[in-house]
Amino acid sequence: MRTAALTAVVLAAIAAPLFLIPIPFFIFGPGDAVDLNRVIAVPKHTPPAGTLYLTDVRLFPGRPAYYLAARALPGFEIVPRSFVAAPNESDRSVNRRLVDAMRESQLTAQVVAERAAGYPVRARYAFVVIRTAARSPGARCFDVGDAIVKIDGRPPEHPDDIVRVTRSQPPGTLFHLVVERGRAARDVALTCRTARLGGRARFGIVVETRTDSVDVPIRVSFDVPRINGSSAGLMFALQIYRTLTGTVFAGGAKIAGTGVLNFDGTVGAIEGAREKLQAAEREGASVFVLPAANSRDVRRVAGVKIVPVTSFAAALKALEVL
Repeated sequence: MRTAALTAVVLAAIAAPLFLIPIPFFIFGPGDAVDLNRVIAVPKHTPPAGTLYLTDVRLFPGRPAYYLAARALPGFEIVPRSFVAAPNESDRSVNRRLVDAMRESQLTAQVVAERAAGYPVRARYAFVVIRTAARSPGARCFDVGDAIVKIDGRPPEHPDDIVRVTRSQPPGTLFHLVVERGRAARDVALTCRTARLGGRARFGIVVETRTDSVDVPIRVSFDVPRINGSSAGLMFALQIYRTLTGTVFAGGAKIAGTGVLNFDGTVGAIEGAREKLQAAEREGASVFVLPAANSRDVRRVAGVKIVPVTSFAAALKALEVL
């Protein structure tokens, strides 16, 4: 008994570091395909024929044990930590951010889908600094959490507006901005010069769109199990739209997919495209919708039609003619 107990202690002492020592990676593992007929409820409306599936990945922290398992097992992907997290961002902070992103994707999906279905929707958005590059002008000018209200006297209508304005002038140009800062959301005027970063004029910030206020005619409810992040937005919106309008996609086929949905209807890139396609295959989906930016990340699969899209409108058009 003593020998067995001692052996167990020794093995635990050897194995523990494999699960505790952080390494600069995250591990993507095969996730699930979630039937959206079961998790989205639209009051007084029933989904038409067919099933849409949200696909996800399992995100494992960067630890030697998970890294070694991913090298040995099929269906896993090792990605640099910088692809997912900001410098010095903890695993716990990453998880909190992904939870917030899931809530945001649900709001965005309602706005985009209900507008497309012809309902009057009012929404206001904030363009929030979520990350600054080390030793960049942005790190000196902005606080994480600042919401950009104006740039050179004009309010941005899309995150790309900030990029467009800064790139329209040479590096070193001084811009006048107004941001909302702190819990009191007080207006702060600041000036910031761009610098040449990655060959272009930039502040060196990452900006995320967040819903500031929203008024939708139909309040959709979500009951999504253990899935976080922003990549569900496109499939949420497609499910809401087809339920509101009675539109049958692809003749009622099983459709799986993924995609970050922006409030203007554009579809942004995601991580873990290969793992999400595997989830679609396992569920028997015959159509897989994904951002066009990720089309090179997946291989062609027999029996699954891959539909790359750049916008919600493009997704509707593609699925209605399949």
